[in-house]
Amino acid sequence: MNDTAPGHGRWDLDYLMPEMPAQGRWRGGPVNHRLRSGNETLIWHPGDGSRVITLQDGVRTLRLEDTDRTLEQVLAAIRPEPNSAGKPRLLLGEISVAGVRGTVALGEEQIRFAGLHRIVIGGYSAYPARGG
Repeated sequence: MNDTAPGHGRWDLDYLMPEMPAQGRWRGGPVNHRLRSGNETLIWHPGDGSRVITLQDGVRTLRLEDTDRTLEQVLAAIRPEPNSAGKPRLLLGEISVAGVRGTVALGEEQIRFAGLHRIVIGGYSAYPARGG
């Protein structure tokens, strides 16, 4: 579907949806590429237990599913280690943790990480107005 070319019988997606969804549900594009499932993405749900992610695991993106937390709350739950090379930063739709070694506490469960590039949220947590 071409959403930019004018013509009879075509939808103008900019009119129907003026901004992209928070977690990039479009085909292609940089946000969707970032969240593509595979070896570089680890999907974690509440109840999966505590995890340790090391540099050798090759995981670049940690996607937290259905945690009922916003990115700001997840950022507040990150505790960098004292010898960590970087600080977590909130960016558009993600938390950048490149160079950060630390722990994110999600209730009783903790995820220790090193070598991650970003943390994103998914599932119903990505849509806080849903109220489920």
